[in-house]
Amino acid sequence: MSGRGLLVGLMLTLGVATVSVPVQATPSPWPAGVALPAGEPLDESYRQEFGVCDRADRFHGHAVHGCRNDPNAVTALRRLPGGAIAYVAKLAVDLDGSPFACSPDHGAMDQCPTSLMLPDGKGGEIPVDADKIPYVVIPWEGPHDEKGRFTKLTGVDVGDFGVVIAHGRTIPVIVADTGPFEKLGEGSLALHRALGRELCIARSNAGTCRRVIERMESIGGDVTTVLFPHSAREGVTPANIAQIVREEGLRRWQAFQSNG
Repeated sequence: MSGRGLLVGLMLTLGVATVSVPVQATPSPWPAGVALPAGEPLDESYRQEFGVCDRADRFHGHAVHGCRNDPNAVTALRRLPGGAIAYVAKLAVDLDGSPFACSPDHGAMDQCPTSLMLPDGKGGEIPVDADKIPYVVIPWEGPHDEKGRFTKLTGVDVGDFGVVIAHGRTIPVIVADTGPFEKLGEGSLALHRALGRELCIARSNAGTCRRVIERMESIGGDVTTVLFPHSAREGVTPANIAQIVREEGLRRWQAFQSNG
């Protein structure tokens, strides 16, 4: 009899019960229903600073404003196989670039330009319309030691493509705007609409949004964003951006799934 057999026999003789201890699987970092590989944490100390900001309105020692009132809720920030970047956070609302934001009736935080500007065919540029194009916002603006840190860590920059997954839907997006260094998780009016949230409550006869809901609240968390660094392409114009975002976002997402 083997040594293991002798040990089991002795345990049975002595009345010692043997119990199988199940091996616990590592919990998925992604919300329920989101099928992604776990990947690797990108920079946990950086991710945790968003939680510090949610609790204390401070980020890497800098006093900021707005995290406690609209928490980032960043529960994951990871690099996936192949180099894609994925994060789970809230999803605030960006109106920048929309006719509403460019009108005299815009809110105090709304701006007409977006970080990604498109050629108008007349030698000038126009913003990406938040009311028509599903886009996301990445952290950028801030003090010297924080400015652009997200892009340095991830490789994701303005013009790159990806998808946003929430409410059982997968929406192709483009990175079209930037925001404060301490805020992660924001998307255009069109993105929220694609996720089932219509936030425009009055339109002109031409279809332009004239009024949005008074309390522009974020989706509070569990929104998964997957972005593909260095995926920006040339030739994006106001006339073709909607089609390009849809095609590029889905193409890269499908290729990622096929290789996963």
